[in-house]
Amino acid sequence: MVGEVPHMLEQNAIYCGDCLELFKSVDSKSIDLVVTSPPYNVGIEYDVHNDNMAWEDYYRWSEKWMREVYRVLKPDGRFCLNHYLSMGQSSNRHSPLMDLNYIGVNFVGFKHHGLAVWWDITITKRTAWGSWLSASAPYINSPLEGVLILYKDSWKLARRGDSTVTKEEFMEACSGIWKLQPERNREFPAPFPVSLPARCINMFTYRGDTVLDPFSGSGSTAVAAKQFERRYIGFEISDKYCKMARDRLNRISSKLTQSVLAV
Repeated sequence: MVGEVPHMLEQNAIYCGDCLELFKSVDSKSIDLVVTSPPYNVGIEYDVHNDNMAWEDYYRWSEKWMREVYRVLKPDGRFCLNHYLSMGQSSNRHSPLMDLNYIGVNFVGFKHHGLAVWWDITITKRTAWGSWLSASAPYINSPLEGVLILYKDSWKLARRGDSTVTKEEFMEACSGIWKLQPERNREFPAPFPVSLPARCINMFTYRGDTVLDPFSGSGSTAVAAKQFERRYIGFEISDKYCKMARDRLNRISSKLTQSVLAV
């Protein structure tokens, strides 16, 4: 149930509750990678969360959960944060990823490594031009989202392991311009493409590492982790979306079982 915090978290599970409460059951320095796409604060109709906070409140809340991310990461742990590069209407514009980077580096303690951008083709082509053919007040549209890549103490991993990234994926990922397959799951109001956490998992972790997503939604990060043989932990405040994520993971388990039996 929402708000119920387990005494000790097991891996390879989705937990339903507020991430700030659930983080309390995660040991410090125990996670290899955090991949997440938090609520965008653009008024999306989620099942439970209020996605229309005052921006000051949104950033204060973000600092709280980012501090928890920092605490649970290993000294060489990485943090991949997906958000809009630029958003808003008319003169009320925001650059969430830049602001979150500032908070993470200057207030939480993260170190900045880089930024990858990807084109969200699910965004309807906008036709708002502002001052048409005039320098008076043109409106700049941005269909791009970004993946902010931060780390805790050391960028280089302190251990050796089994990487699963392909040559082609590695080269594209290092270019900073990611061509990702869109998410086709329309049951969730803000679909997070599995290809995005899969890219982060393959680039920044070894097989068997532990990946955490504090805003699990329909479970895309956990799905990617399971597909590439990583351990996962997911937090999600909505009972409805928790069930959706668990059902997706169960379907993957069923397919893997059938594949093994067919050999």
